[in-house]
Amino acid sequence: MTVKPFFPVFIVLVGVVIYAYHAPEQRPESGVTATPKEYIELVEKQKAERVRERQEKRDAVTE
Repeated sequence: MTVKPFFPVFIVLVGVVIYAYHAPEQRPESGVTATPKEYIELVEKQKAERVRERQEKRDAVTE
């Protein structure tokens, strides 16, 4: 009995649809699809995190 190519293609398509449905919930923070305002906010947030981490390192070293 031979398997027609319809079934593997159908299974792959169902998998793609399921992935596409769940993918937006797992979106990483990046500036690729952000609006200019969102991108600026993202850059400012990342900069604030870096400054905070540097300050925590300095505090840990001086203790």
